[in-house]
Amino acid sequence: MAIPFPHFISSEKAAMEAGLLVPSSPSSSVSVILTQDDLKKIAAYKAVEYVESGMVLGLGTGSTAKHAVNRIGELLQQGKLTNIIGIPTSTITHEQALSLGIPLSDLDTHPVVDLAIDGADEVDPYLNLVKGRGGSLLREKMVEGACKKFVCIVDESKLVNYLGGSGLAMPVEVTRFCWKYTARTLQSLFDESGCVAKLRTFGCE
Repeated sequence: MAIPFPHFISSEKAAMEAGLLVPSSPSSSVSVILTQDDLKKIAAYKAVEYVESGMVLGLGTGSTAKHAVNRIGELLQQGKLTNIIGIPTSTITHEQALSLGIPLSDLDTHPVVDLAIDGADEVDPYLNLVKGRGGSLLREKMVEGACKKFVCIVDESKLVNYLGGSGLAMPVEVTRFCWKYTARTLQSLFDESGCVAKLRTFGCE
C-alpha cells in the first residue's frame, strides 16, 4: 500500500543519502528491490543525522530503533560523535547500548532530553501514531515526553489509512497495581463504544 505523504522521502533517495545504495553512473536510474530490513536501516540512518555531539539522547526500542542505536555506537567509535549520553527506553536497548560503548543515564539525572529516536507500529496520513506493541510503551512515553525533539522512524510497511488499519492489537500498558480493575474499565469502554475487542493480559498474575 502506498500513501502519498509530503513527510516522507523516497526509499531510493534515502538509500543513496545514507550511503547504502550507489547508482552505476550519475545519469543512470536506480532500480533495486529493498527488503523491509533495508527500509528500516535507511530510515534509522536518516534519523541519526539529527544527532549532534554533546546531546542527551532517548534511545528507542524495536527493530527499526535498533539500527539507529547501532549507528550511534558506530559514529561514537569513529569519533564522529562525542560526549553522547543515552537514556534507553527498555532493558533490551540498555544492553545493546552498553555493548556498543554508549554512555547511559536516566531521567532523574537528565530530566531534559535533547533528542529521542524511536519507531512506531502504525502511522496515519496525519502523523498520528500507534506505539508500544514491543512492550515498552510506558518507558517510551516517559523518555519521549521529556525530549525537545522526537524523531519517529518507520518503514513504508507501517503506513495506514487510519489508526488500527493494520488489524493488529492496540497496546495499552498499565501498572500491576489494580490491573484487574483497569482491565474491567477498558472492557467497559470498548463495549460502550460498540468495539469488538478482547483484552489479553501479560505478566500480571
